[in-house]
Amino acid sequence: MKRNCWRCDAVHFVYCLAVFAACGAWFALAAAPASAAELWVGAATADITPDRPVPLTGGTAVRIGREIQNRLQAGVVALESRDGQQSLDQAILVACDLCVIRPGIQEGFRKHLAGRLAGFDLNKLFLAATHTHNAPVLLQDRYDEADYQDAMQPKEYVPWLYERMAEAVVKAWEGRAAGAVAWGLGHAVAAHGRRLVYSDGTARMFGPTGIPEFRGVEGYEDHAVHVLCFYDAQKQLKATALTLATTAQAEGGSQVSADFWHDARELIRQRHGPEVTVLGFCAPAGDQTPRAHVRKKSEMRMCEFRGLSYGQEIGRRVANAFTDVAAVIAKDIRTDVPLVHRVQTLELPARIVTEAEYAVAKKLCEDIDAKQTRGKSDRWTRGLYGSVAERYLAQQEGKQKTYEMELHVLRLGDVAIATSPFELYLDYGVQIEARSPAVQTFLIQLAGANRQHGYYLPTPRAIAGGELNDKPFTNYSATVMTGMVGPEGGQALVDRTVEAIRQLWEKK
Repeated sequence: MKRNCWRCDAVHFVYCLAVFAACGAWFALAAAPASAAELWVGAATADITPDRPVPLTGGTAVRIGREIQNRLQAGVVALESRDGQQSLDQAILVACDLCVIRPGIQEGFRKHLAGRLAGFDLNKLFLAATHTHNAPVLLQDRYDEADYQDAMQPKEYVPWLYERMAEAVVKAWEGRAAGAVAWGLGHAVAAHGRRLVYSDGTARMFGPTGIPEFRGVEGYEDHAVHVLCFYDAQKQLKATALTLATTAQAEGGSQVSADFWHDARELIRQRHGPEVTVLGFCAPAGDQTPRAHVRKKSEMRMCEFRGLSYGQEIGRRVANAFTDVAAVIAKDIRTDVPLVHRVQTLELPARIVTEAEYAVAKKLCEDIDAKQTRGKSDRWTRGLYGSVAERYLAQQEGKQKTYEMELHVLRLGDVAIATSPFELYLDYGVQIEARSPAVQTFLIQLAGANRQHGYYLPTPRAIAGGELNDKPFTNYSATVMTGMVGPEGGQALVDRTVEAIRQLWEKK
């Protein structure tokens, strides 16, 4: 074959370089982040501890909190991206020491703020709960009014809560100024799977482990601590947001308490400044808890050596993870990052109540209704099983086939943030993180709620651990009694969330 002359080879080489450069430019654009802009940051903290005895939520019966173990707080971060004087996008994140953001609470708070945040779209604010079981009841009809005794009733506490949080939100929004952000990943052993599996294939939440039938823990455990640090113009730490896959349930009792988040915050402020705003978020943790089910005795022995309660020990671990990460990410503080915030409504397939489940629920409700005197937990039990019966009848009429939820997805630099209202099982969170195009993905559960509380969103294997029966805590957290959405809806939530995140990374 005749060899090409050197001129032809040279022309071909230059052509190839041009094509390669063009392709490289296209791929760079395709993978490029959204347009950067100046980041403005505001932060504030609200004390939401009631000044009177208060009924505590998170149990089958009312507990009256007459003592304060530590203060409840709501941390607020207000974010805005700007191009000169033009506002490009915005967000307000509020982390609350509450059990759950009950239906109507977020909507009511937005209405309470109407007209008080100039230039802010209230739909871009969300509330999220740490899931402490030592916070006030938020719904008046959650328990019998007589059970509230002389305590501050929910109808009194909620307006008071709104005003305390509103003051902090207004302060954060009006006080926003040019700032910076950094992000990083740490680790702390703060979460343990709380569903135990037995030889007959059943599973129980907080079940016994010291018996021959015990076979292991049902699911994965996630010890990641995701950290966002926000700074002022002088790059001094102003606020931080942390997410970890566990609820705030290291402690118990009948005292008002923020649980381990109080101890984590106190240590962070001691080390990094007393005015630092700390937002603690709960990542997907429907099957997780800070309480160890294996090595319990050795865990408590180490706490005794340190002179700490178990909650203080978890707080110490979280604060140590933050301190470690904060020192490293200080090398990469950024001021010109994109902020994009999208809010959408998802219609997820509802979990269908079977005829057998309806029969169980109907019978138990009839038995409770027939009692001459109700027990302390009967109202709670009747409410849950009664809702199962109502859902079955509604579904038979072609109603309640979907569950509506509000999804927030944010891009902040290389970070994605996504919310859900459920106690979302960890496996779903793992799927979202693994499929996300972001360098780091912050997932926040128990964020807001619409018309109905979503409760748990369990996995197929959790549901296989037992069927609905007349014992509420058998396979609790996986039965239809405590789940408006099942695995079909869970997978839809994963897919829709991943797609929403991907759209923020697409070439525009």
